Amino acid sequence: MPKSPTIEDINLSIDQAAEYAIVVSMYEVYNDRIFDLLVGSAANAKAGTLKRRALLFKSTEHSPDRKVVAGLRKIVCCTLEEALMVLETGLVERKVAGTGSNAVSSRSHGFFCVEVKKRHRVAKGPWSSSTLTIVDLAGSERARQAKTAGATLAEAGKINESLMYLGQCMQMQSDNQDGNKVTKLKTTCKTYHSLTHPKQNIVPFRQCKLTELLFSNSFPSASTMNNHSSRNPQKAIMIVTADATGDFNATSQILRYSALAREITVPRIPSTASTILAGQSTNPRQANSGNTSPSLVYEELEAASKEITRLTEDVDVLILQLAEERSRREAAEACWKASEERMLEVEQEIRDECYEEMEARIEGERRRWKGAWDEEADRNDEHLDKKLEILVRGIQIHEDPEPQGDDRLRMLEAENERLRLKIEAMDREKHLQSPTKKQRVLKARKWDVVDLVESP
Repeated sequence: MPKSPTIEDINLSIDQAAEYAIVVSMYEVYNDRIFDLLVGSAANAKAGTLKRRALLFKSTEHSPDRKVVAGLRKIVCCTLEEALMVLETGLVERKVAGTGSNAVSSRSHGFFCVEVKKRHRVAKGPWSSSTLTIVDLAGSERARQAKTAGATLAEAGKINESLMYLGQCMQMQSDNQDGNKVTKLKTTCKTYHSLTHPKQNIVPFRQCKLTELLFSNSFPSASTMNNHSSRNPQKAIMIVTADATGDFNATSQILRYSALAREITVPRIPSTASTILAGQSTNPRQANSGNTSPSLVYEELEAASKEITRLTEDVDVLILQLAEERSRREAAEACWKASEERMLEVEQEIRDECYEEMEARIEGERRRWKGAWDEEADRNDEHLDKKLEILVRGIQIHEDPEPQGDDRLRMLEAENERLRLKIEAMDREKHLQSPTKKQRVLKARKWDVVDLVESP
């Protein structure tokens, strides 16, 4: 619960001539028995007993038409902090235990009741009350998954049994409603007798304490049907939580419970007009005997006419709202369509820009690789020239001792001719390998070698 809930936006109409009281109580259904959570272990220790006393769910003198938990401790709260303190106290006293699935698993069904009482401030008449009961149902357990044993296993068995009975009650009530719908279609008389089918099954809500607490005051009894001044049946809302990524069996069971709860409705107590019409259709003589007052019929007809007028006004307002919402929807659809077209145009523009940028980058990369290839070819040619130079120097160093006279001159000329032919062959080979490269001539180097040989 929130620590500091805001109530600034809540406006309530309060009768200044009346006085109010907020009464809070809390109890649990543990092992199919009812225990008060506001009479804690400290009170039991002071009384000299460690065993909690189970309470009874029965009718009392002040409420013969409905059942209440007898002997329940109720606390009057003046502020929200006091109510939260009562709730925290009850949660501390509630039965919990550690299992393989949850470290603080609830071992009981918890009930938190807030009762609002009202009476006249001066006349001090009887209190009229309305009660809000919040029920925290314990979740079903699998013994293999929860790894329970002993007393904890017995508690899980009671919890699963009560939840099974709850599902059976909701299923039975749903089946009865389906039968009622068929009966309503077959009959043409608008009487309350068409609501009760003689072959309806009895909802077995007295099989356990949980269903008895939830269903006993939900269905109007026979005395309530006959007495129009009696209270209306209570209303109930089921809130379920489901984990989409959790256990499939548990999630499907929870959704099955919620689907059943949505289909259940409580039969409406018949109004005075419907009862009079029923009496007229079933027994015309009794209707003409003067037992029913015409003023009641006129009041019902006047109320029905006012209700029809109000509903007609509501229908006109709803028609205007529907037309406005339809125009808004059409405008939104047109805007959506224009946005989609604009999105397609922007997408095409982005694609064209990306294509042009990619083409430019590919062309630049191709030029870079071509320049690198030419540079590598130049380096190879330079390396070949250096190798030739080294070869010429090596030949000069490893020559035999110089001969004398004309023999020496002839040998030098023959060597010069041989080197010239070799150099021309290498130039031709280089020219064939790289046609774009300029031919290199080493004639100057040849004459340098000759001068070096002829010098003294």
